Amino acid sequence: MEKKLEYYTLKPNLKQYYGIKVDENTTFDESTDDGTIKQHFENLTLTTIVERNKEVDDNNPYDIKEESKMTIKMPSGTILLWDENEGFIISGYNITTLTELEEDIKKVKEIYKNSIV
Repeated sequence: MEKKLEYYTLKPNLKQYYGIKVDENTTFDESTDDGTIKQHFENLTLTTIVERNKEVDDNNPYDIKEESKMTIKMPSGTILLWDENEGFIISGYNITTLTELEEDIKKVKEIYKNSIV
């Protein structure tokens, strides 16, 4: 029996993330539910302030106090994703919307529609 070769594609991760594509008109003030991270976005600049305390209890308990401020200037069109523990973050992955993904799939189907392997 002769087997036909076919094209295979890496299956995309279809998990949805809450996020925003920023531009020069985007502004927001957000905080994580526990209030330890506060973020302000304006003029394409994300300012993140972290203030949190943590008690570690091994055999010798100790307290950790974190205080930091980070400012990131970013280009228009950057997508920020919401993380419940860290606030808005810049993803290390190529992110798209379902609509854009559907368009990409249509294009790929058209390209390979009449291809013979």
